[in-house]
Amino acid sequence: MKHQITFVGGQLLPVVVGIKEFSPDKIHFFVSEESKDKINLLKPFFLDKMVSEKKCDPFDFASVKAILTETIKRIDPSEEVQFNLTGGTKIMVLAAQAIMQEMDLKGFYINLNNTFLELPSYEIKKIKSEITTKEFLEMTGHKISQSKNISDFPHDDFKSVSSIESFSLSYDRLLLQINSKIRKTYENLKNIPISGQLEINKTCKFYWTASKINVTLQGRDILKIDSPNVRTLFFNAGWWELIVAKEISKWYKVKELLIQCELPFKTDLHTTKNEIDILVNIGGKLIFIECKSGIVKQEDINKMRIVKDTYGGLVSKSLLVSRYMPSTSIIEKCKELNIEIFYCLLGKNHINSIEKLIVTLEKLEKKLTV
Repeated sequence: MKHQITFVGGQLLPVVVGIKEFSPDKIHFFVSEESKDKINLLKPFFLDKMVSEKKCDPFDFASVKAILTETIKRIDPSEEVQFNLTGGTKIMVLAAQAIMQEMDLKGFYINLNNTFLELPSYEIKKIKSEITTKEFLEMTGHKISQSKNISDFPHDDFKSVSSIESFSLSYDRLLLQINSKIRKTYENLKNIPISGQLEINKTCKFYWTASKINVTLQGRDILKIDSPNVRTLFFNAGWWELIVAKEISKWYKVKELLIQCELPFKTDLHTTKNEIDILVNIGGKLIFIECKSGIVKQEDINKMRIVKDTYGGLVSKSLLVSRYMPSTSIIEKCKELNIEIFYCLLGKNHINSIEKLIVTLEKLEKKLTV
């Protein structure tokens, strides 16, 4: 039988990775008064394993060492024992290292770059196990109630996206006017009727049904789209989200890519608490992406900060992907909150092609491994 002794601290990711990677038969969780409640988040991951829990004073070397020694003495000498030294306090780790030396035991330390340090050989090895987005969020006590993959969108949606993108390049100012008119007419986008029409200005009219959108200029059609998700694509700027998601899907480091994620309240799973435009899992590290096809507002940045802090923590990053260069005040706030920015347009001029987005993601990924 294989035993793993692991310290439960502020971050649960290295605990879960260590157990998945080495697959012990029994897990001995060492917790403090502050971290003991996190055991309830860990246990559902390992229902097929035997689990024991020991509480200790994380700042008392002698006490930690005594409890560790007693735990190991109860284990049959013929059975394997290993330590996960990634979590817990420095005192807990020092106590474990002392016992490892005295009893000739092995352990490991999980690195941020998808490797682990094997002890006592100090050899760096690649982690083979993977953490899903679902598992990552469950470590924080949250769930995704609804999300989509790129494959969930039919061909007609991508045809519509292409049409809207072409329209945005040829009639950029008019698109902004249409969006402004819609928002002024219907304060909440959920209030938009199934079908209707709006006069944007003296020469432009906007028509829509449940699956079609038509824009005319001086009586001539300049945009006609027909797809099952046309309302989300146009009214909710889903077209820009799909353009961004399609480009990100080309990045070889992507393990999972979820679009239009809805996360409910812990106390009410039927009510959405937060929405994430695009959520990217690059192997136990998450990138939260906010897509903005129009003006970026202060509340958009505040939302990004809350989402990252609530669901991602230290092993996650936030990225704003905007069509337009944000205002100087937004850029300043993003820097203060450690939010990366990628944008395509400065006025009418293309500054960055969307194809360069992966370069930004690569830089972001490197920051997650230091």
